[in-house]
Parts: sequence; structure tokens; C-alpha cells
Amino acid sequence: MAKEFLSQKGYKFTEYDVTKDRAALDEMVKISGARSVPVITACNEVMVGFERNRLEQMLSCIKQRTEI
Repeated sequence: MAKEFLSQKGYKFTEYDVTKDRAALDEMVKISGARSVPVITACNEVMVGFERNRLEQMLSCIKQRTEI
């Protein structure tokens, strides 16, 4: 759901397959403290799972940063 949401909004993102990339898994756990996906980072926030409203707030932060 997160990938579709971001794509529909026109945001570029980097996807890592943590089931095949051990370094990516280790980094994800280091960043989030979790072993579940998705983990989304933006504007110094980390979100584990997909929460539409929270992700929209995070995207708003990104947009504000790029408009300055």
C-alpha cells in the first residue's frame, strides 16, 4: 500500500528487499528498531507500517523543504 500511495502522489523512493539483502535488513533494524515492513523515513521521522495520515504529514514536510 505504501508503494502505491507514494507512486500515485508522484514521489520517488528507494525500495530495499530486506529478505534478500542482509545489509539492508541490518540498517532497517538499526533505524527503526523493528523487523517489520514497510519502514519509511523522511524529515528525521521513522514510520514502521503504513499510516496514511502520518505519511501525508511526512510528505508535507518534504514538500515544504523543497519549496524554500
